[in-house]
Amino acid sequence: MKTSWYREPWAWFIFFFPALAVTGGIATYIIFNNNAPSMVSDDYYKDGKKINQDLSKYNEARNRNIAFDLVLEDGIAIFNLISGDTPKNQAVKISFFHVTLAKYDLEQLATASADGKYRIPLPKDMIDGKWRVRIESFDSVWRVQEYVTFPSDVIIQLDGE
Repeated sequence: MKTSWYREPWAWFIFFFPALAVTGGIATYIIFNNNAPSMVSDDYYKDGKKINQDLSKYNEARNRNIAFDLVLEDGIAIFNLISGDTPKNQAVKISFFHVTLAKYDLEQLATASADGKYRIPLPKDMIDGKWRVRIESFDSVWRVQEYVTFPSDVIIQLDGE
């Protein structure tokens, strides 16, 4: 007596692996579309041209001998100008860029307090790891940048060297 094909275990065994591959492919496609990498650039040529323009800002900071100290205290980043030819208490743009996760990036315009220091409150969910810290004049004439590992209990010098 003949049995139906769907009652045979070998038929289901043969169908299982192609169905698994199709399901895995669809799941991979959905995951990739919902979590596209933020580090990929669409136009590398334009990015290369921007790098050359940005280098002039670093050179300007080096020529002016601009340097800052960074201290982290109770969730606040405190920047102190230790040297440089800048107008007194000039507003600066301070940025924190995570090296791989763009959603944690932070950028803020800061003004100096009465003691001449710049203070930025850091978010409570700021993750540990390697960060790029950048200080730039509000008119984008000079820029200083360093890579910093958080958390840090030491004074970090940002001098662009």
